[in-house]
Amino acid sequence: MINIKTITQGIETVLNANLTKYIITRNAERNEDPSLASGSTLGWIGIYRGPVDYEAHSIGSTPWMATIEPVVEVQAASFSSPEDAEDRLQDAEKAVLDVLTANKTLNNTVDMTNGYSIDYEYNYQGKEVYFHSAIITIKAEARA
Repeated sequence: MINIKTITQGIETVLNANLTKYIITRNAERNEDPSLASGSTLGWIGIYRGPVDYEAHSIGSTPWMATIEPVVEVQAASFSSPEDAEDRLQDAEKAVLDVLTANKTLNNTVDMTNGYSIDYEYNYQGKEVYFHSAIITIKAEARA
């Protein structure tokens, strides 16, 4: 069976190696503090387990295949304007996707990455606080 811990650790390792100006956490509580996603850091990134589907599969001696969907949440905030928060989020999202697409095996923890889906959230925190999130679901496959 797949140990999802190794996949989230692989994602954490590859992001930490390439995105040094971000706060990167694995399986932490979801960030609700916009100050952690702004200022001297370029953003906050959380890495989480997602659904795993095991399917009967037979190629040679491989009896099964798993479809794995880990989640990477990217947050950016601004205390000046919603446009600045949006720009910061899009820059952070691009940086994360650039790293992930350059490492399709997620640090050799999956056989391949098949794609991504992205959902967006606007976390209203009150006047003069603009807090945005991109929730990236990685669609990966592993065989054992």
